Amino acid sequence: MNTVLTVFKKEMLDTLRDKRTLITAIIMPAFLIPVLMWGMGAVTKMVMEKEQNKKLTVALMNAPAEFVALIDTAKFTIKEGYDMARGRDEILSDSLDAMIGFGEKFAKKQADMGQSKVDFWYKSTNLSVESRLSDIVEKYEETLLDDRIAVLNISERTIDPIQLRQHDIAPPKEQFGKTVGGFLPYLFIIFCFTGCMYPALDLITGEKERGTIETLLTVPASRFKILGGKVLAIALVGLAAAIMGIIGLVVAARFLPDMPEELSGMLVSMVTPKFIIMLFIMLVPLCFFFAGGLCALVVRAKSFKEAQSIVSPFMMVVIIPAAMAMMPGIELDWKTAFVPVLNIALATKEIVAGTIQMPHYIAIVVSLVIVALIAMVTSYKAFSKEGMVIK
Repeated sequence: MNTVLTVFKKEMLDTLRDKRTLITAIIMPAFLIPVLMWGMGAVTKMVMEKEQNKKLTVALMNAPAEFVALIDTAKFTIKEGYDMARGRDEILSDSLDAMIGFGEKFAKKQADMGQSKVDFWYKSTNLSVESRLSDIVEKYEETLLDDRIAVLNISERTIDPIQLRQHDIAPPKEQFGKTVGGFLPYLFIIFCFTGCMYPALDLITGEKERGTIETLLTVPASRFKILGGKVLAIALVGLAAAIMGIIGLVVAARFLPDMPEELSGMLVSMVTPKFIIMLFIMLVPLCFFFAGGLCALVVRAKSFKEAQSIVSPFMMVVIIPAAMAMMPGIELDWKTAFVPVLNIALATKEIVAGTIQMPHYIAIVVSLVIVALIAMVTSYKAFSKEGMVIK
């Protein structure tokens, strides 16, 4: 054990001297989350304000005067004399935002209290167009319905027998966890991986390039202990990157300007001792899994550049399961609990929401420990081969 700690201290000193590793693996996570959250908030606010204040150009076909009267000309420019082909072409070319067409027999069918069709052409890629114009159509429909109720001299309750009252009793914390919670573990997992990647490249392939690994192998210590010290240092840097990410999250929630009070309060209440401890317990074996797996990969490379090309595909193996946790319908169950990376992302969502089930959590931790041990054994077998270690 003393040998492992000695190698660990030596590798940590080498890592802390590397400015690239410090910036990428430790300093960047602390600043990246606040910058991302501030940027996303600012951009979203700017886009929404721009879309809501944008004056839309709308073509009308056979529109009743009552409908035209409902349109605020300060917010909409009305054009007439269009047919369907011309309107569709101009919408596709962005010369027109939308087109609303009323059937030629619209007025007669309404007078006969029948049902009429209204066609609405738009591009869903133009934000807020559909919602802003749909509100006007719905308002016009309400006026038609009120007129019919008055003519028939009936109560509104007669044609609307059910009054649906929806009660969403999901706590705000659970709502936050199920929606935004998927994005947070994605960041933590990426931070862990990048935090492990750069020291792994430097402490394995970098030493091979510098020729210092041969000197290290001459000391009276087994390769298992030497590798153990290196893996311990790599995993610790990855864990430090995740911790710095949590610190950045807290700083963003408390001090960022223009942060909505509800979101800020939710983030602060989320980062509780329970959340940190449960996340930490999962991140430790995850970092050792990354450290062991990366060591097994980069030890095969003869140069730093070759090692980077080997690691790049492995990054996709990490990103895809982490991103899957943000997809609707992907939930934590006994199947997903044993899928590495995906399980920790889903578990973090459940912890944030306060709905984590302890049997699932225990299964996740055990599975992460198992895959970490497998990665360690794989890296040791590769490190034991003379042709892979010596350049």
